Amino acid sequence: MNCKDIRAIFVHAWCNRSVRIAFASSVALTLVMAGLTAMGQSRAAGAGAEIRATGGFTTVFSANIGQQAVGDLNILTRYAMSEYTGLADRPHLEGTTVTLQTIARDDVVLHKAFQTNTGIFWGALMTPERLEGSFSFIVHLIGDRVNCPCPPGVVPIDGNVVVIEGTGKGELEGICGGGTFKGTGVAGVPTDYDYTFRFGKDCKANN
Repeated sequence: MNCKDIRAIFVHAWCNRSVRIAFASSVALTLVMAGLTAMGQSRAAGAGAEIRATGGFTTVFSANIGQQAVGDLNILTRYAMSEYTGLADRPHLEGTTVTLQTIARDDVVLHKAFQTNTGIFWGALMTPERLEGSFSFIVHLIGDRVNCPCPPGVVPIDGNVVVIEGTGKGELEGICGGGTFKGTGVAGVPTDYDYTFRFGKDCKANN
């Protein structure tokens, strides 16, 4: 097949009305999808290069998935679900997280618990514009078990959270950042969080 034959095939196809309609529809759909993607990214970028989100979250726990004693340590895993809120006039998270928690408790020497959680957030980042989406994150926290046995004692917690860059979806695509949280360990009292988020080229890993 030579160049003239190939050209003849394209000319014949273009003369076919159904082919022209299909081509136009394909182009239109591509432009719409590109526009929606750009809109989501521009909304996130328009919220500012750096967004500080504060508020509180409450958490409920599953039964332990596994638990073993190793030396002086009590090591266990479990699931947890948290609900995030904040003040309407300030940037905050509004949504849900589910985490898988791995905990090492030392009630003999240090009287502390060392914990790593991997988790998923879905909901919205209120900037106050509502940016809906999801992302994955990782947490490290330390619990003070000096007042245990618990209960009746409580375990204050102090932790750090980091968004896993590249996991953002929806209007939270391109999100990065993280922050700290502190809790009293008292049942029903929200844990306070203070996170800072960035997007795309404003993420430190992309600089």
